[in-house]
Amino acid sequence: MLIFSLAFLQAIIFVGMILMLRRIMNKNVISATRHLDELSQEYAKKEQELNRQLQEANQKSQELLKQAQEEAQKLKDKIIKEAQDEKENIIKQARAQSEEIIQQADKSRQALLREIEERITKTAVDKACELIQYTLPEQFKRDAHDQWVEELIEHGFGQIERLHLPQDISEIKITSAFALNEQQRKLLSKKIGDVLGREFTIKEEIEPKVVAGLVIHIGSLVLDGSLRNKIQQQAKTLKTQNNE
Repeated sequence: MLIFSLAFLQAIIFVGMILMLRRIMNKNVISATRHLDELSQEYAKKEQELNRQLQEANQKSQELLKQAQEEAQKLKDKIIKEAQDEKENIIKQARAQSEEIIQQADKSRQALLREIEERITKTAVDKACELIQYTLPEQFKRDAHDQWVEELIEHGFGQIERLHLPQDISEIKITSAFALNEQQRKLLSKKIGDVLGREFTIKEEIEPKVVAGLVIHIGSLVLDGSLRNKIQQQAKTLKTQNNE
């Protein structure tokens, strides 16, 4: 009987302990569950905040990317425009330089042509004078020379009177195709002396290439009254008329 009572008491104590333990465990599970719920809610809030921040970061990065793209496009457009302007400037300068080179080349060509024409004209005049010198009879050339000199003495000194001549001239050089005779020498001395207003000496020089007439040297002044010069002037006149 005693044993049965003890066993029953132990059973009651055991059941009580089980109930107590179950209650304690239920309480702990509820508390843990509540804590997990709180943690879960807090985590969900943090996750939402992180998602919001991530969205803001993505939006910000998209805005920055768009801004960077716009600035890059503006810079690209600016570089392209500057490059185009520079290209047009280089082309313009190149055209100007090419036109200048063409103009210079044309000027050089024209100068060369003029030089060639002058050489041809001079050569032609030289040849014409040589032909006259070597083909005409000596007496004919002498007569033409005398008549030419007489004309010069009579009418060829009007221009000297209008010139300002140096005051220190004491010698005059006369180059002629033939030697001057005494009468020609006296007339020339008188004509030139009237212009200069003083005495001087005459230095004569014979140059057959003059053909006819004479060349007077008064200091740096040269008065060319030769047939050779007349042929040269006539050749220039004909050349000018042909160019027109």
